[in-house]
Formats: sequence, structure tokens, C-alpha cells
Amino acid sequence: MKNYLIYLIKTKWLQTLIIAFIPTLIFVLSIMVNIRRFYNINIVSYYNHYSAPTIFFTALIFMMIIIPIIVIFRMSIFRNSKDVDLYYSLPISRKNLLFTQLLFGFIQLVTIWSVMFLSGLLVFTILSNGYFYTGMLLLGYLTVIFYIAVIYGITSFLFLRGNTIVDGIAFIIIFNTACLFISWFFVQNIFRAFSLTEAFAYNPYYSVSLIFQHFIYYSLPNQTNLFRGINRENIAAVILNTSGFTLLSSLGYYLSFKFIKNEKTEQIGRISTSKFGYVSLIPINLFFGISSIYFITLSVTWVPVSVLAAAGFIGFFIMRRSVRLRWIDVISVIAPIILSIIMMNIIHAYN
Repeated sequence: MKNYLIYLIKTKWLQTLIIAFIPTLIFVLSIMVNIRRFYNINIVSYYNHYSAPTIFFTALIFMMIIIPIIVIFRMSIFRNSKDVDLYYSLPISRKNLLFTQLLFGFIQLVTIWSVMFLSGLLVFTILSNGYFYTGMLLLGYLTVIFYIAVIYGITSFLFLRGNTIVDGIAFIIIFNTACLFISWFFVQNIFRAFSLTEAFAYNPYYSVSLIFQHFIYYSLPNQTNLFRGINRENIAAVILNTSGFTLLSSLGYYLSFKFIKNEKTEQIGRISTSKFGYVSLIPINLFFGISSIYFITLSVTWVPVSVLAAAGFIGFFIMRRSVRLRWIDVISVIAPIILSIIMMNIIHAYN
């Protein structure tokens, strides 16, 4: 396992460098172009302007995009029918093979994040004459590493539930859309009664973005308006979100190792019927997606409903690789739509 990890580091360093170079270049250039928005002190005119360096959110957004890219690079060897037999023939167990790929992927992510963030921080510190509290930004940097591990575990698990690379990518996408729709549903229809407006609290990016924002605003000296980030109103949501997705990620890591042990190589490339894939995620997206449309329009808008229904059928077409669906597929599309419309009518009848 150690030798294989060293082999990956030696042969994939250029891949890591290329992936790190492009977002780092964009991030650094963004700082150089926009520095006067955050730090502009003119001794002659006595004009002073400084604000929280929210430009650092650019780096965080890049990392959220890079995580699934690294997952695809690292986990695709398990979903390529031409290569999987070769990798499984190596003198290393399946679990150790998966562990090594996961570990190297995490090393890549931390390396990319470190290069991008620290390069940007160095440029920002020089251009701002060290005016900001760099220590706060470094705390934000370290916090993100923990959440990278959490999101990486969930994303890797979802990708491995597909029997093909395309299905794995699809699972990642529809899982994230499901998180978005679920957030909209609870915020608008459940928590509205309790005056809680923490939108997107049901996605894995909520806590990391809020905590990162917290450190960004506290990096500004003499800041009198520190209501941004974590406060008494949203600390419970941050704790629950972090705990929930950390547990989900841990479960994802555990199940990935469990499933890889008994995985049949002949299933690779075939229809993906995992309970964690199309079978469950499409109905969830439809149910909460229709509900989201309903609270926006306060009525049934048939055009977006039809679009979502069509997307559901297309998802099952992709799953079956045919336009001929089973009766259970049709029910999985129609049932959540009907149930969501009925439920939303009941909810709005009492509002």
C-alpha cells in the first residue's frame, strides 16, 4: 500500500499541479484586480476604505468544484471495465486499493487548497500592507480542510454507487440538487413558523461557508459590524449541519469499504440499480422540487412541473439505457409529484 501511494505521488504530481495552477492563477489575479475594494488608504486625501476580504470566497467556491473532479479522477479506476481487472490483480487488497486512492485524493485536495489559498493570502497580505488579521484567515483555511474531508467522503460514496462513470457523476449532481430542494422546502414551509430563515442548511456546504465567512469578517481590525457568520441564531443550525454531514460522510467511508469488498466486477458497466442512486434520488428531487416550485408561485405551475417530470423520466431512461421503463420507474416519477401537490395544498390551506 505504501509503495502504491508513493507510485501515485510520483506519477500524478503533474495532474495535481495542473489542477492547482488554473484556480490559483484566477484567484491571485482576482485579488490583484479587486484589492482596492477591500483596502484603499490614501494618505494625501485622508480617504480610508477597508472592508472584509470576501474575495477569499472565490477560493472556497473553486474547492467545492474541484472536489468532485478529484473524486472522478481517483475513483474512476473502479468503474472502468477495461482497467478494473488489472487493478484488482495487483498484490494489494481491494480495501487497501480503495484506501490508497482515497488517501491520495485527499492529499491532492489539501495540496490544491493550500497552494491556492496560501498564494492568495501572501499576495493579499503584501498588497494590504499586513493590515488584516492574517491569523483569522489561516483559521478559516484550516477549518476548510476538515470540511473537505467530509464532502470528499460523501462525494466518493455517491460516485462509487454507480456502475459506470456517467452514473457516478449523475449521482453526485442529483444528490446536490436534492439538498437544495430539501433546504427550500424546510425553510419556506416548516421553519417559517419559527422565524428561522437559514436557507440551504440541509446541504454539506452550509457550515463551511458560514464558518469561513465568520473568520473572513473577523480578519478585519476595528470591525464594528460582526453580525456576519456564526451567531446565536444560526449556531444550532451549524452544529446540526456539521454533525449530520460528518456522520453521513463517516457512514459513506464505511460503506464504501464494505461494498468494495464484495463487489462483483461483472456488474461494472451495467445498469446502476443502487438504492443510493437513481432509485431514491429521483423521487426525492421530484417531491421536494415540486414543493419548492409551489412555495415560489403559491400555485401549481405546470410548465416547471412538466420539466421536472420530464427530467425524472430522462433519469430513468439513463438508468435503464432504454426508453422502455418498468412500471416501478413510472410510479417513482408520478407518485412523488402527486404527493407533493397534495401536501402543498394542505399546507397552504392552513397558512
